[in-house]
Amino acid sequence: MKGLLCILLVIPAALCYDCSGVADGLYEVACKSFVTCSNGVATTTECPTGEVYNEATGACADEASVPAPCGTVKDCSAAADAKFADTDQQCHSYYTCSGGTFFGHNYCAGGLVFNEKLQ
Repeated sequence: MKGLLCILLVIPAALCYDCSGVADGLYEVACKSFVTCSNGVATTTECPTGEVYNEATGACADEASVPAPCGTVKDCSAAADAKFADTDQQCHSYYTCSGGTFFGHNYCAGGLVFNEKLQ
């Protein structure tokens, strides 16, 4: 519920992620942004336009140079407004279409897979 509330209120992810008692590192990774915890403090990095998260480097990079899923743009022109499993990634990520516009990919947490029926 806490995560849903943050999304609905469009509050930056760093305000939603509690870094207390967790090791320093990357958390809440999505293709357009990621949260880094350092000494119990969350910092959100938003990738600039045309860049996405590169899992290999842990930083933002030009979309064309990043492998799937983040480097892949899906055609949403005829798609329903919904979230769709990235089947080419064994459903470990998903993407969002709304109003015919592609809104990017997101990773599933903790090794989970995305189920379109349960979204």
